[in-house]
Amino acid sequence: MLRRESELDALKVELQKLQSRYLGEIGSLYRELSELEDRIFEAEVRAGLRPPAADEDLETERTDSAGTAAMSFQCSNRSQPSDELKKVFRDVAKSIHPDLAADGPEWSRRHSLMAEANRAYAERDADRLRLILHAWQNHPDSIADDEPNATARRVALLEQQLAVIDAEFAELRKSAIHRLKTKIESTRAEGWDLFAEMRLQVKAEVGRAKARLVKLRGPVR
Repeated sequence: MLRRESELDALKVELQKLQSRYLGEIGSLYRELSELEDRIFEAEVRAGLRPPAADEDLETERTDSAGTAAMSFQCSNRSQPSDELKKVFRDVAKSIHPDLAADGPEWSRRHSLMAEANRAYAERDADRLRLILHAWQNHPDSIADDEPNATARRVALLEQQLAVIDAEFAELRKSAIHRLKTKIESTRAEGWDLFAEMRLQVKAEVGRAKARLVKLRGPVR
């Protein structure tokens, strides 16, 4: 059980690192390419090579910008915790507080869950607090030795958790970032670097876009 959890955590960390690298090294190039394409569009409109954007497109852009601003305003003005949120948080704290731990490993697990609960409370996320409480109540460590059928219940919960872990593995393997990871590993075995090739390809597209823009309106500033 612990080995499978460790494998799942390791895969998540690996995928997160790859995603961060992709966004930093290739995603930034795509952003630059998108900005260049916007400039090319504007230059072509001014040169009479294409019609200007329709008024409704401009209106949609204004609406989207307004929506983004409103969302930022809402996020910056966090509401006060509701009575229901406070109640759920108290239930979580009563069940999983680290002070209730019997030994070091249990304290670590309780401490980790309590930290997650504190984050959920700060974000006013009652549903996540309920999930944390449910996960603890359905963990084998939450079953006392003197409870009826304690061993059978622990085995059933372990089997249930293994099924959940296997399902999460399956979802991760279907993700786009995992498919990219698999392709990178496959091409590395063949002796070439797919990630580097992808970066070079986008760089080449950026270079062509810059050259096109130079022809339309002069050097890119």
